[in-house]
Amino acid sequence: MALASFEKQPYESWVVAANFEDDLETGETITLETSTITAVDRAGTAATADILDQVYKAVNGALLQIRVKDGTAALSMYKITFRAITNLSNKFELDVNMKVKEH
Repeated sequence: MALASFEKQPYESWVVAANFEDDLETGETITLETSTITAVDRAGTAATADILDQVYKAVNGALLQIRVKDGTAALSMYKITFRAITNLSNKFELDVNMKVKEH
C-alpha cells in the first residue's frame, strides 16, 4: 500500500510503501543500498527499531517498501520518513504518518 497516512493496531504488521513514480526519470531507479527508511514517535524520539522491520526493506519499481510492526497508542502519531536515492544520484523524500490505536 502506498499511503500518506494510515492507522493500525499494535499487533498488526504489513508492508507499506512510498511511491516515487512521479519523481523518477525514464530509466531512473531507486537504489536499495543507499535509500533509508526511518521513524520517530510524536515526541520526535527515534522509533525505527520499534515499528519498522528493516529485513523487509525493498524496492519494487518506483516503490520504496518496509514492513511496519508493533507501536504504542500513547506514542502515536509516528512519522515514517522514506528517503530514496537513485542510480542518477537524485534524492527524494516522502513522509508517511502511522497512528496506532486500540479498537
